[in-house]
Amino acid sequence: MALDPEKAFLDYSAADCSVQFWTANAPAVQFTSLEAAVRFAKDHGGRWEEIEITVHLPREDIVFATGKVHQLIDALPGDLRKKR
Repeated sequence: MALDPEKAFLDYSAADCSVQFWTANAPAVQFTSLEAAVRFAKDHGGRWEEIEITVHLPREDIVFATGKVHQLIDALPGDLRKKR
């Protein structure tokens, strides 16, 4: 399934999310929106690391693995790279 980053940011703008870097002893970090989780990932090297963002929903969790996280980082609202 293709990822629509704009729709994902809107759909999960108030969802609890966690960011997990796949390195030894890295704890998961919690956020209250997908955009906040993706910004954290970007600011902490998530563009170059193996990473996972989980959106925690009442009935199921949605997991964005490394490739999808990289797409979300590239599509962050207000990101200067989109304007070039």
